[in-house]
Amino acid sequence: MNLQHVISRFSLGGSTLTPVSGQGQESAVLVPLLEVDGEASMLLCKRSAQLRSHPSQLCFPGGKVELQDTSVITTALRESQEEIALDPQQVNPVGVLPLHTTLTGFRITPVLAVLDRNASWETQSDEVEHVFTLPLSLLAQQHAWQPVQTQLRGKTVTFDGLMTQHGLLWGATAKIVQQLLIRVA
Repeated sequence: MNLQHVISRFSLGGSTLTPVSGQGQESAVLVPLLEVDGEASMLLCKRSAQLRSHPSQLCFPGGKVELQDTSVITTALRESQEEIALDPQQVNPVGVLPLHTTLTGFRITPVLAVLDRNASWETQSDEVEHVFTLPLSLLAQQHAWQPVQTQLRGKTVTFDGLMTQHGLLWGATAKIVQQLLIRVA
């Protein structure tokens, strides 16, 4: 699967820009795509084990909408620059995926973007243990996804998860990945 194919499939499906609404725990993540060895890939982060919330989890760069943010795209770009020093000038937003509401009350708008060929980022920071890429062809292997159970507020909750060499991809990040894969299939 090459990057141009993914982007054209996403574009044909249409996308809308979601404004910042200020309701609930609004946040945005950048879903960065790039080509690695001729194959469409996705850039992901592993959160630092030292963080209070979601330590060591796989995620996209992103975070809460702040007052100065004029759009979810602004939020995703700002947070990506803060977390992994990704220069917003090297990021080309394509559109947004459907809003994802988590069980913990966050409203996440995923911003799909293509990174310039010469894009660079820090591989670790205070918030991020390391940054890595995974090919979309690996993420698209349905047999690799398995049900994962966890406890949330005393209840057992089941999510789809994918074990990677970097850890378990699950929860909101996994759901966003799956939304994208359905959209571009």
